[in-house]
Amino acid sequence: MELLVATWTTRLALVGALLVGWLSLAAGATMIDVAIRVALAAFLLTYAGRLLMGWLETPEQKMLRLRAGRSSKRAPQRAKARA
Repeated sequence: MELLVATWTTRLALVGALLVGWLSLAAGATMIDVAIRVALAAFLLTYAGRLLMGWLETPEQKMLRLRAGRSSKRAPQRAKARA
């Protein structure tokens, strides 16, 4: 599921950025303005996809992700305690 959402997010970000660039050029914006708007559109669409992936995450996946994060933080502390 995550791969599907990530793939479509990337596709929509690319198409959205191209559309924003084309519309900006058609409106007579300078190339610098077009580049800034395209970068901003790509970032915002990619961020929206990341939020969507977070919303679609099941409680079990969230719990496993949190446990993995906690265990990775504790691993260096355990190594220091053993030494």
